[in-house]
Amino acid sequence: MPDKFHFSVKPKRYLTGLDGLRAIAVIAIIIYHLNPLWLPGGFLGVDTFFVISGYLITSLLIHEYQSKGSIDLIAFWIRRIKRLIPAVFFLIGVVILYTLIFEPQMIKTIKHDSLAALFYVSNWWYIFEDVSYFEASEPKPLMHLWSLAIEEQFYIIWPVIFVLLLKFGRSNKTMPIAVLLMTFVSLFLMTLFMVPDMDNSRVYFGTDTRAHTILLGVLLAFIWPPFNLKTETPKRYQQVIDTIGITSLIILILFMMFTKDYSNWLYAGGLFFVTLLTLPAIAASVHPVSKLGHALSNPVMLWIGTRSYSLYLWHYPIIVFMNMHYVAGQIPLHIILLQVILTCIAAELSFRFVETPIRKQGFNFFKPAYNTSRALIVKSTVSVILVAGLLVTLLGIFDHLHKDVNKQSSFNTEDGTMQFSSTPKSVAWNIKKNHKQFTDEKARIAQEEADKEEQAELEKEKQDFASEYLSHASPLFIGDSIMVNIGSNIQYRIPNAVINGEVGRQMYQAIEISRTKYPHFNSENENIVLELGTNGDFSLEQLEDFIQTFNRANIYLVTIRVPRDWEGNVNKKIHTAGEEFENVTVIDWYKASEGHVEYFEPDGIHLNADGVEAMVDLIIDHILEQEQNKK
Repeated sequence: MPDKFHFSVKPKRYLTGLDGLRAIAVIAIIIYHLNPLWLPGGFLGVDTFFVISGYLITSLLIHEYQSKGSIDLIAFWIRRIKRLIPAVFFLIGVVILYTLIFEPQMIKTIKHDSLAALFYVSNWWYIFEDVSYFEASEPKPLMHLWSLAIEEQFYIIWPVIFVLLLKFGRSNKTMPIAVLLMTFVSLFLMTLFMVPDMDNSRVYFGTDTRAHTILLGVLLAFIWPPFNLKTETPKRYQQVIDTIGITSLIILILFMMFTKDYSNWLYAGGLFFVTLLTLPAIAASVHPVSKLGHALSNPVMLWIGTRSYSLYLWHYPIIVFMNMHYVAGQIPLHIILLQVILTCIAAELSFRFVETPIRKQGFNFFKPAYNTSRALIVKSTVSVILVAGLLVTLLGIFDHLHKDVNKQSSFNTEDGTMQFSSTPKSVAWNIKKNHKQFTDEKARIAQEEADKEEQAELEKEKQDFASEYLSHASPLFIGDSIMVNIGSNIQYRIPNAVINGEVGRQMYQAIEISRTKYPHFNSENENIVLELGTNGDFSLEQLEDFIQTFNRANIYLVTIRVPRDWEGNVNKKIHTAGEEFENVTVIDWYKASEGHVEYFEPDGIHLNADGVEAMVDLIIDHILEQEQNKK
């Protein structure tokens, strides 16, 4: 009997309590992806999956070593392949076919993401492509597979390390100590790569920076081996287990309810802390005498938990594909309900007809001897269609159907001498066309309202003033991705404008560039437009610092419309500043865009041509009104 571990060998048993925890995790993730405002910390469900995986896989490895005296790595990996890959392959095949038929303009995106998913390197692919998990610039129906990539990498690497530690470890303490060291290395890397007040997708996606969550589960397997727990324990001991476990679960749910995905503390060790507090819930759920474990094993939770893998796989592409035709944050309730129903149906079909049969039968699933004629025809037909679609797509045969999404990360006219001719001709033509359509419609409405000659004359004077002023004015525009979004249009309307927009910009960065690059704008005759808050909240003190930087200039603060939980806070601070400072004018884009779904891209934040025209028009109208009042 191997003596590497201090506990005896006992038969394996199915850990139904873990299915209950999986159910909670996948429900949280789905709610978060349906609408992050409903459960801001729902993304923490991924960490729950991570720690459960580390705990369960290590427990199985320990049990195999104790039972057989060795670890059969090939058999372990085959079991993982049968469990995980068929469902992913099926999902990718369906997503590719759907894309080819209904959304061919994004086929290259799907092709690249599919390749990364098939090799389980999605997380590194998104890191190298500088993709944001929190503010995706284009729909990515397979982006959720980043977490499965991390788990699969763990399944490949950890058993090898486990075997090496068994072979070369001098005592039963060697392995836990080694795992503890690896945990702290991963935690150190997370804090090292984390950048305050910035998009920390690199930290979120990285195997190196997320490994500590899985490794905490590994450590728990050494401390609390599920197959060696006593089935008979004193009642007081049972109560202690349940009390600690229930408290831990409540804390996890509270974190899911109130944690924000942009919080700095999460990526400075907070994810480690949250996972650490989750461990008692896992420990209690697997104990044979735990009432928490029995409660988590109810039929509903078991149904969801056993299908949690399928639910996780299918929910995200269904949500992404459907949301492409709506505006985020303004999706009808019946559409959300339909997304949930379709997710459950797809998950059940995958679980019943793909995952379970292949897990039990392996490649016999496709052999004639194990199938009726009808079943063999259906399986063969579906397989050929999916494989054919996958191969022709990966070979690039349909690449010509793809349409690139504008990924411009900044718009900077530097000193204001950049002319509109520097804008690509196709973009310039579209801006002129859309502007003409927009202004023609405005002129028509204005003409209808100008029933009296006096009013018509006044309108003409305003237009003449606007034309004269805008041709010579050089206001300063500072902003984030929305400023990048509207920059070309502003430059067309105000040729001498100084525009500095950058994707992901935060308030502290706006303050810094204002002081270092644009102090000469701080005079009575200058106009400063600040559009910021798309990427997160800022403090009132930071906003006041910006205003003080231009305390002699006219400052225009643009309110935001983003379907995220900081929207109200940002707009409240902007209105507060408008009331407190005489040189501040609020441009209320939030109010002006109310009910105008047609202004927005599917993310509910960035603007299409109509939205760009409407926002620029709103900004210019406010500037012209202030300038005319000076006359």
